[in-house]
Amino acid sequence: MPPGDEKRPFLEHLEELRKRIILVLISVILLSALSYTYSEKILGFLARYVDSLVFISPQEAFLSYLKISLFSGLVLSVPVILFNALKFIWVALNKREKSIFIAYLIAGILLFGVGISFSYYIALPAAINFLLSFSSDLIRPFISVARYISFSIFLILAFGVAFETPLFIVLLTRLGIVSSRTLRKQRRYFIILLFIISAMLTPPDVITQILLAVPLIVLYEISILFARIAERKDRHVTGRTNRK
Repeated sequence: MPPGDEKRPFLEHLEELRKRIILVLISVILLSALSYTYSEKILGFLARYVDSLVFISPQEAFLSYLKISLFSGLVLSVPVILFNALKFIWVALNKREKSIFIAYLIAGILLFGVGISFSYYIALPAAINFLLSFSSDLIRPFISVARYISFSIFLILAFGVAFETPLFIVLLTRLGIVSSRTLRKQRRYFIILLFIISAMLTPPDVITQILLAVPLIVLYEISILFARIAERKDRHVTGRTNRK
């Protein structure tokens, strides 16, 4: 083998990765620019649970629209991001791994969508109503548009990511890091951990933390079931391979 030939596949992978990253960045930029023309409507969609918003610095409104545009462009680019990630690693997978990867990909998108929907329609209005219930004749709410956007976007994304818990647990099970038996025996400790995670991902109010912790506990129980199914399938495939 001529000198340097062994480095060529690695350099080719780096070049392919660079191309995929550039395509993703172009997608985010273009979709963010397109989203800017609808930023006011998107803001109205996010702010439907409050009466009005204010801006307290000259540049705040403009920067808020930019933040909304970037957030929308990033969300709309998710299919492009996933497609390029799939294309990059596709050649390294065998037939079984490809089918598993596609199943994980679809499940991840669905769980993320469910998490976002749950946050927007249930968690966000509950959090807003609870936090604004402390207003009075002495303390009146004047909500900054920049702070509200940061609050709502962070909450929505936190729920979207948190709802990926079953996928993460099943993946750990298939990698042999944890087992369904361990998940059952250590249930109480994992539930405490889920409450800690909820407290870290949500605003400092009990209502929002419970609204995230309870679905996570339900998803954790579902994860145990899926982990057992994954273990049985892996044992079946291993046994069949050994027989061959």
